[in-house]
Amino acid sequence: MKKVGFLSILFAVTLLAVAVMAEAQQGKVYYVGVLTIGTSDNPHIKGLRDGLKEAGYVEGKNLVFDTPTKDTYEELRPVAKAYIEKTFDVIITTGGTATLMAKGLTTTTPIVFVGGVRDPIASGLVSSVARPDANVTGLSSATDFELHGKRLQTFKEVVPALKRVAVFYNARGENPGHAQNLALIRKVAPSLGLTLAEKPIKLRTELEPALSSISKDTTGGIFVICSSLFAKPFQSIIAAAAQKRLPLIGCSAEDVSFGALLSYDADRYRLARRGAWYVDRILKGAKPTELPIETPNYFELVINLKTAKQIDLTIPQKVLGRADRVIK
Repeated sequence: MKKVGFLSILFAVTLLAVAVMAEAQQGKVYYVGVLTIGTSDNPHIKGLRDGLKEAGYVEGKNLVFDTPTKDTYEELRPVAKAYIEKTFDVIITTGGTATLMAKGLTTTTPIVFVGGVRDPIASGLVSSVARPDANVTGLSSATDFELHGKRLQTFKEVVPALKRVAVFYNARGENPGHAQNLALIRKVAPSLGLTLAEKPIKLRTELEPALSSISKDTTGGIFVICSSLFAKPFQSIIAAAAQKRLPLIGCSAEDVSFGALLSYDADRYRLARRGAWYVDRILKGAKPTELPIETPNYFELVINLKTAKQIDLTIPQKVLGRADRVIK
């Protein structure tokens, strides 16, 4: 009996050793979750996937890359909590609101934001970009809030006759960055000879009535202060602008490909691809405090000439000459 018992123990130990060896051979599986509003095939997700693949991570082998499709911040919060409860290795966020949400839920799980945060200090995420003093780091969308002022100036250059602009913005109040962006627009508009008609939006159900309230008789163009709130319904904004024959400045090159007149912004794919580097460093043992926050060094102006023709707009040649891409 003693011999049988000894053999049983030896067999169990052998099985355990084989399992440990198999796990070692297979390697660690890393869990990375993304908090984003809208579809899972946007430029951010594509850039992250490509960057992680280049760094040696293979989904289904050594990486679980979770990219749920959610339409509202209310739907996003339970996802963030699940990532934290399941001790995901890294949480990636797109947009200031999602980043602030994640930071409010955890002080330990590393958070990497890829775009959507105009000024991480002013937004209250960190007190230093050189050495983040929290579990948050990543890539901001611009060096500060000045980008929206540049977008408005570019809009005026593309549409010289522009005088009245309908400004749609996220009025939920969860992200102070939206109010700061709006304040900048208010400051810049008079110097460009523009009058603003502000359209505060808290719920997506408010968007359609707000779009219905504008016309070519009262508005010369549509300007959106970019926010995840408008990510999924942006094609509805494009459709309304086309129907009303109004110029619209999009938030990304993708918006222009779908029919917006122009966009001026950082390349979201490039941002996210660089964001994968941050994730890789953290998975290899680095702490967010060791990874300085970066700002984009490449912005692109994209113009849709087909849309310009549809709304009977002639774009100045000198502006077309500055465009990084022209869709014909």
